[in-house]
Amino acid sequence: MLTATTGRFVLSSLTAALLFSTTGSVQAEVVLNVAYTQDLRGTNPGVDRDGNTDTVHMHVVEGLVAYAADFSIKPMLAEAWTVSDDGLTYTFKLREGVPFHNGEIMTSEHVKWSWDRFMAPETKWRCRSYFTGEDGPEVVSVETPDPLTVVYKLASRSATFLGNLARFDCGNTAVLHTESVDADGNWLEPVGTGPFKFGDIKYGRYIDLLKFEDYASRSDPQDGYAGAKEVLVDKVRLQILPEPSVSKAAYLAGDIDLLSIEPADLAEMELAPDTQILSAETAVWDTLLINTDDPVLQDKRIRQAMAQAIDREQIMAIVSEGRGRANPSPLPPVSSFFTDAEWEQLPFDPEKAKALLDEAGYDGQPIELLTNKRSGAYYERALIAQSMLKEAGINAELKVLEWGTQLDAYTSGEYQMQSFSYSPRLDPALSFEMITGEQSRKVWNSPEAIALLDQAMVVSDKVERQGIIDELHRRFIDEVPAIGIGHRVEFYAIRDSIDGFKPWGAGKQIFWGVGPK
Repeated sequence: MLTATTGRFVLSSLTAALLFSTTGSVQAEVVLNVAYTQDLRGTNPGVDRDGNTDTVHMHVVEGLVAYAADFSIKPMLAEAWTVSDDGLTYTFKLREGVPFHNGEIMTSEHVKWSWDRFMAPETKWRCRSYFTGEDGPEVVSVETPDPLTVVYKLASRSATFLGNLARFDCGNTAVLHTESVDADGNWLEPVGTGPFKFGDIKYGRYIDLLKFEDYASRSDPQDGYAGAKEVLVDKVRLQILPEPSVSKAAYLAGDIDLLSIEPADLAEMELAPDTQILSAETAVWDTLLINTDDPVLQDKRIRQAMAQAIDREQIMAIVSEGRGRANPSPLPPVSSFFTDAEWEQLPFDPEKAKALLDEAGYDGQPIELLTNKRSGAYYERALIAQSMLKEAGINAELKVLEWGTQLDAYTSGEYQMQSFSYSPRLDPALSFEMITGEQSRKVWNSPEAIALLDQAMVVSDKVERQGIIDELHRRFIDEVPAIGIGHRVEFYAIRDSIDGFKPWGAGKQIFWGVGPK
C-alpha cells in the first residue's frame, strides 16, 4: 500500500495527512511501493545496464535533451539549442542554477567532463560507437565557451544525433558530477541532477529511490522524460519480486501499490478491489533473433521457412490474452513512420516452409532456441514457436537460461536463436540499427542493409527518410535475420488511491507526478 511511516507506525497516506494537520509533530514518510522484476545490473548509466535498469537510472540522472511522450526530442538540462546551417554544429544553452545531488551547480564543464568520460574506451559506454563515426556521426570536438554554453561539432550531418543523446540505453548521455568516480576514475555512484537519488539497494530485496529535495524542475508541463518532474512521494521502493505469482500475491495483500501484470492475470486483477487497470502499446519489440552466421541458419531459405512456420497472430493472441497485435517489423506501430508498407511479411504457410526446407537440403539438424523465465513472456513465446517449428519439420530445441547468461550470449553472438526483447528505440533508424551492423550482438550484417541504415541516419527529409525505412523493412522481411512477433502491450494494476501514473509507448515507468489522491 502507499504508506507513510514514522519508524514505529505504518499509516495510510490519508491518516498521515490528518496527523500533520492536527499535531504538526509527526514527520511522516510517504512511500510508493512498486513491484519490480529484477535487481539492478549496476548504478553506472549506459554502462551497467539492461532495459529495467535503464528505467531506474532515468529517475536519477538527466541529459541535455530528452524524449517527450510523442517521441519528439525536447530540452532537459539544456534550455534550448541551435543547429548551424551546415548541420555540423550544435550549440546548447544550459539552464541556470541546476543543482547536482551534492549541492553543486551544473556548468558546461560538467557536461564536458561527463562527455569525455563516456567517450573514453575504458568506460565501456554502451553508446560510444554512435559518436565515433562507426554507427553514427563522429563528434570531433566539444567546446565550452562559457559556463552555460556547450558546442558539439560533428564531422557529418546526422538525423539521429539528438535522439542518440536522449536514448535510455545510453543513460540519456547523463551529465554527472566528478564525484561520481573516485580519484582514480573508478565508478562510485551517480551524482546526477534527477528528481530522485539512490537510497538503500539491497540485492534480492529492494531498490530505494529518494526524493531529491533541491531538484530544479522545468516549468513546462510533464511530457514523457521531458518537462516538469514534480515528485509527490518521499520514497519509491522497488520491491524485487521476479515471480509474477509472488508479486501478484503481494499486491492483493496490500503490500504493493503498482504492479506490472502479465496478460494471463488480467481477468483476476480486473476484479481486485480498489484497483484500476492501465495499459499501453509500447515500442518494446518482442522477437526471435537468428544468428545468420550459424552454419545451418546462414541459408536464407531455412530462415524464411522458419518465418513461415510461425503463426505470429496466434503467439500474440496467447501471450497477450487477445489484447495485443502481431507486427513483423522492428519499427513500432506507435511510430509516425509505421505505414502500410511495414505490415508486409512472409505469410504463415507451413507447407511453403516444408518446401523451402527441402529445397535447402535441411536434414533435421538441431537448432537451439535460448530463452528465460523472467516476466515478459520470453519463455511462452519460445515454447509456442518451438512447437510450430517442429510441426514444420524443424528440430528446434529449447534451452532455458538465467537472464544474465542469455544476455551474455546475445552480446557475444554465440547462439543459434533466442527469444529476445529490445527496449524502445524511438527514432525509426534506431529501430533497425539495434539489429543491423557488424558487431557481434547484431544479427543483420548485410552490406546493403548497413548502407541503407547509414542513409537513414543522415537523411532528415521526412519523405525521403520514409522511403529508406520502407526499403529496410522489405529487405528485413526477405532476409529474415529475426522473426518479429510484435510490440508489447504493457498492463499495470494500480491502487485507486494513487493518481498520476501514465503508461506510455516508450515502455518506461515514470514515478514523478505520481502520488496519493
